[in-house]
Amino acid sequence: MQSSIVAKLLKVLTIISETRRPLTFSEIVAKSGMNKSTIHRILAICTQENLVQFDKERKIYLIGGKVFDLVRHAYSGYDIQAIALDEMMRVHAKLDGSVTIGIPSGLEVVYLRILESNYALGTIQRPGMREPVHCSASGKALMAFLPDKVIDAKLAGYKFERFTERTITNLPTFKHALNEVRAAGFAWNDREELEHLVGLSAPVFNYLSEPIAVLNIWTVHARHSLPEILPWADTLKEAASNVSALIGGSPPQSGTLQAD
Repeated sequence: MQSSIVAKLLKVLTIISETRRPLTFSEIVAKSGMNKSTIHRILAICTQENLVQFDKERKIYLIGGKVFDLVRHAYSGYDIQAIALDEMMRVHAKLDGSVTIGIPSGLEVVYLRILESNYALGTIQRPGMREPVHCSASGKALMAFLPDKVIDAKLAGYKFERFTERTITNLPTFKHALNEVRAAGFAWNDREELEHLVGLSAPVFNYLSEPIAVLNIWTVHARHSLPEILPWADTLKEAASNVSALIGGSPPQSGTLQAD
């Protein structure tokens, strides 16, 4: 009996949280398929525990503050690099490159963990290294899945420093590249910061569908050209998707990213 009550309570919370607008009591009853007395009892419990809040003036139900507190506390305690390590190791074992995880830090990407390639790549990268967003696959992957208005605000006055002849050096070209990343679901870097490095990046999303980290694989151009590593993207995207799922995340719907 108790498990049945819990299941019904979770169903009601799911209905309230997934709706595009707050619902009335009658609408919750209709969507749930349960009888009025059951819904009334569940909503009373949820309201008492602050899982749901009731707007008396509009007579609608909304998610309560306790739910947001639970989510916030859960997210404050996890270590994304520890959660991602198994997927990183799987990618590392399957593909011929170095695998890293990075997180945004202002308009740079900071790398937390690096699994070096089994082959000598002639370059050294260490945790704590940083890259600008405009010339790295990681930066593009993190920026591309932000809403357009957020991208515009972040890049206002941004200096597109040239590192190689392939570096993107202006905002229109960079935004075009971000649109390509959105369409593909991953980003790429073809010697845009360093002449000898190519790589791919796939975003990790949180429960708000925000890109909070990237999984990357990179190698030296002398060993693999960009067209040769593009087939690695499916493995990398799958790994990033698995990490997102572990923290309850999912990618944003494309319509939510566009400017009005």
